[in-house]
Amino acid sequence: MRRTQFASLLILLVLILFASRVGAQTTLIPFGKESTWRYQDDGQPLLPHWIEPKFDDSKWKSGTAPLGYGESDISTTLNFGSDPQKKTITACFRHSFDITDASQLKQLVFMIRSDDGCVVYLNGKEVIRHNLPQGQITADTRALKRSDGLEERLYQYFKIDAAHLVSGANVIAIEVHQVDSRSSDLFLDLALRGYPDDDSLRPKMREQARQATVDYHSTHFVGPKIKIRDGYVDGGRGMKLDEKGQAFSRRELIIVDRQRDAALKQHLDFAHSEELKALVPLKRATRLAKYVDQNMSLDKNNRWSTPAVVLLTREYANEGVMLGDVTRLCGAGVCRHRALLFKLLADEAELDVALVRGNYGDASRVGGHAWNELYLPDGRRFIIDTMQRRIVNLGSDGGQTSSRYLTVKNKPWYPKSKPAEAEQPQNSAN
Repeated sequence: MRRTQFASLLILLVLILFASRVGAQTTLIPFGKESTWRYQDDGQPLLPHWIEPKFDDSKWKSGTAPLGYGESDISTTLNFGSDPQKKTITACFRHSFDITDASQLKQLVFMIRSDDGCVVYLNGKEVIRHNLPQGQITADTRALKRSDGLEERLYQYFKIDAAHLVSGANVIAIEVHQVDSRSSDLFLDLALRGYPDDDSLRPKMREQARQATVDYHSTHFVGPKIKIRDGYVDGGRGMKLDEKGQAFSRRELIIVDRQRDAALKQHLDFAHSEELKALVPLKRATRLAKYVDQNMSLDKNNRWSTPAVVLLTREYANEGVMLGDVTRLCGAGVCRHRALLFKLLADEAELDVALVRGNYGDASRVGGHAWNELYLPDGRRFIIDTMQRRIVNLGSDGGQTSSRYLTVKNKPWYPKSKPAEAEQPQNSAN
């Protein structure tokens, strides 16, 4: 009996040690409501050592992120004082997290949305300063400029060395500063991820996702019977994969990871909803297309922002970006993000949907594009284009609209002279 108990205890200890090891990426602080912060918003003078790990913040208020006021997506509303024309300039926040072995992490990535400016301290050391002047920062220091429009909705991305981490308890302290005392809103949300080295910022394709990743990379088509698994990577048509599955690209590398991507989890919850289950396949696909458009657009009138997407491509070139983080980082998703999300949701909603990449346009103008195909049980087939907000019945279109959809070599993807299937890659039925 004792031997059995000892063996069970040994197995448990091994599992605990294994679980505590840092993988290719470790989420140290998650976005939004999954993280709770201590905060002070009463405008009272702060003690000089409030940024230090040993500071006692037990008397501070606490709440889940996002924190602030004046925005619709706030989880915890802060107090700004009795006079809306003389709001408190600065609010302060603290959050602690534990690491078993800090030596396993070499790079940290912060994704921060702060309105208007912020300073971030890790274990008492300043590591980030955004939209604030150089020199000493006090409670009365004002942000350099106002965050408005799309800018105030985007998360800023910062890479820093992990040297300030310690094994055990770590503390992030943040002060958010307004541009003036009449500012209408204040906002803070943050995620922190750790990586063992620079290479781990660039994802590796997982074996379970090999077929979908390689098919899309080589043929620009993932068939309706092929599911996209966690570990799928897409870096655009110029992406390269080495023999180990390491991806290289001149643009961001989109990652599918249902376990770590909280935003993607929320999208998948909708795909499993009773609302969708009650619909016939075509209406289910139509509802999913509307959902993707709503969640990947800036608003109902503006689907995307060219400067923001250029920023995403430039700032995250050859680095992994979770699909659910796209709208945080550039405000909206373009065709490649939308088509991938639609395919993932359709797979979960028991729809036969393909993921397609090619070009779109006519003789005067052609550009890269991505879209989906829906296969119905009765044999009908539809183009689902969430970027163009278009659903096309390939059986009755007569080539009027579908003629704009081209292969990457600018040949018709759906030629009139022969069945569309003849132009698809051979694996399309798999």
